[in-house]
Amino acid sequence: MKAGPAPLFEVAGLEVELRFRDGRRVKALDGISFQVGEGESLALVGESGSGKSLIAMGGVDLLPAGAVAVAGRTTFEGKVLQDLEDGDWRRLVGLGIGVLFQDAVGAWDPMEMIGPQSGEVLEAHESLSAEEVRRRVLEALGQVRLARRLKYLSFVHEMSRGQAQRAMLAASLLSLPRMLIADEPLSGLDVTVARSVLTLIDDMRRQRGMGLLLVTHDLGVVAAVADRVAVVYGGVVVEEAPAVALYRSPRHPYTDGLLGSVPGWARGRLRPIPGDPPELWELPSGCPFAPRCPYALAACREGRPRPRQVGESRVACLRAEELALPGIGA
Repeated sequence: MKAGPAPLFEVAGLEVELRFRDGRRVKALDGISFQVGEGESLALVGESGSGKSLIAMGGVDLLPAGAVAVAGRTTFEGKVLQDLEDGDWRRLVGLGIGVLFQDAVGAWDPMEMIGPQSGEVLEAHESLSAEEVRRRVLEALGQVRLARRLKYLSFVHEMSRGQAQRAMLAASLLSLPRMLIADEPLSGLDVTVARSVLTLIDDMRRQRGMGLLLVTHDLGVVAAVADRVAVVYGGVVVEEAPAVALYRSPRHPYTDGLLGSVPGWARGRLRPIPGDPPELWELPSGCPFAPRCPYALAACREGRPRPRQVGESRVACLRAEELALPGIGA
C-alpha cells in the first residue's frame, strides 16, 4: 500500500509534568500523540481542566509556569522542534506556527500600542523595513475587520474583548503561518462576536490551506469547523474520530456524556454527566473516567485502557465494541 502524505504537524509521545513549589512532581500528560494535515482542522474538546491547553501548548513548548514537557517529539514540515537551536525554534514557531492565546487581553503588553506589538514577530525574523512591517500590520487588522489605523494606535484597555481577540488573530496570522494553534479563541465573547471570529479563522484556514489545532469546550464550534475531534479527559485522549462519525456514533461513554449534555442535541432528556472531573494532579489509577462512568467494570479501575481502533474511532475504553451509545443522530 502506498503511504499517504506526511502530516503537516505531528506530536508523538508528549509527556508533561506539573511541578509544585513544595517539590512535588506529577505527570499530568502521558504519551499524547496526534497529527494535523495540511488544510485540516483538529479540535481538542473536553471539560475545563481536562488538559486540552497543556496538550496544545506542550507540543510547541509554550507551557505555563510550573508545567514542563519531559518527553515527546513534535514535527512540523519535516523539522523536529526539539532538535532546533533556540533561534531556529523561535523563527519556526514565530513564523511557521501562529498561536492564538486564550487570554486575548492579558497577552498584550498594556504599555504598548497594539500595532507595534503585532509587528514584532516580523521585525525579529524578517528583513523588512519599518514601513513594510506597518503596512502588513494594517492590512492584517483590516482582514479581521478592525478599523486599521485606529486600532494600530490603540492600547489594549481601549478595546473590547472581542476587538482584542480579533487583533490577536491578526497578529498570529501576520507571518502567513502554515499552522495555527487556537486555544479557546472564543472564551468570554458574546455569541455574535464569537461566531464572527470563528468564521474568520475558518475562512483563513480554507483560503490558505492552513492546518488548525482548535482547543474548545464548545461542541457547537466543533461541529461548525472541525474535520476531526480528539476528546480529552483527565489528561488522556479518550477518543479521536472524524467529526461526523463521533457525533453520530460515539464510542466512549465520556464523549456520549458530553453530547448528551447539550440542549437540543440529546435524544430525549438531557443526560448530564454526574460528578466532577478529576484534577490532573490527582488522577485515579485506572481509566480516569471510571469514577463517573455508568458502564464501568472493576477492570476499568485496575488499569488504564490502551487506545485501539473501533469503527471510525480510536478509543480508550474496554467496552467500546459492546456499548450502543446514542450520540445525536443525523
